Amino acid sequence: MSKKYLLGMVLASFLFAACSLSPEQAALVRSVELPDLALTNATYVLDRGEDHPLYIVAGYIALFDQTHKALATSVTFTQRDDQGSVVLQGSADEATVDLQSYDAQLRGSVTVEKIDQQLLIEAQELQWVHEQQLLLSEGREEVLITYEGNKRVRGTGLSVELATSNVTFEQVLEGVVLP
Repeated sequence: MSKKYLLGMVLASFLFAACSLSPEQAALVRSVELPDLALTNATYVLDRGEDHPLYIVAGYIALFDQTHKALATSVTFTQRDDQGSVVLQGSADEATVDLQSYDAQLRGSVTVEKIDQQLLIEAQELQWVHEQQLLLSEGREEVLITYEGNKRVRGTGLSVELATSNVTFEQVLEGVVLP
């Protein structure tokens, strides 16, 4: 072996050692970037004992323990009553869920339908605040509400109390809201 080759190998090993992460740094990077659990074509049952369980089906679910977040794509969800009838259903292209508060951000072709109230909500992005049972749209995001089968209202600044089906808009763009 030539001295130049040996010197090159020693320098390269110093370079790699100097650029590598410590074990603690490597673990932190892995826990933030890589999910602790990833599932494809999965069904997740959210049952906190407060109400009927919510069944979530997703093409992909990634769970991150360090940040207490779940990321899901191609999401559909349903909730049934005691007789097995669907009372709530919906879908979104993707969702980010806080696994401690159960608050969620739904994005991309979002629909939420409360069957017994004949209430359908359609948007590109909605926020779910679990503790208050609220669906919210942020900013100037337009939302379309269809109720009683054929009545439609389009607006911005949506707030829906899902338990009571009380709907308010900051601004109505189209349609009529009757008292």
